Amino acid sequence: MKKFKGLRSLGMGAAVATLAASTLFAGAGTAQAASVCPGSRIDRISLDTGWVDLYYSNGENCVVTTSRTPGVRLHMSAWLEVLGGTKVSDTGYYSYYAGPVSLYAAGTCVRFGGHVGVTGDNSDWGHCG
Repeated sequence: MKKFKGLRSLGMGAAVATLAASTLFAGAGTAQAASVCPGSRIDRISLDTGWVDLYYSNGENCVVTTSRTPGVRLHMSAWLEVLGGTKVSDTGYYSYYAGPVSLYAAGTCVRFGGHVGVTGDNSDWGHCG
């Protein structure tokens, strides 16, 4: 592995309600990240601070990077490259996930990667065809 999206309280009742809602939303953020790419997950890069998933559907590859600490704003990226072709990326400060980024790559190889905070990694060329 290589090194490299506020809550306010207006009283005790509001703080408890806010905490409960943020817990539900944090779980939804992780599920939401998984649903932003169509198709099936075909690969994952695990990071200390999150993970980078590659999805595939009908020639379309899609990448999303998800944080292990939803709700905490961190510098994140997700990128995808087609062998001999285009590279797309999404980089910024996010609380839940970076991406999705997608490219059509039927009949060729791709590589992908991303980072969350200070931890990032990328795949070798693969998923050819």
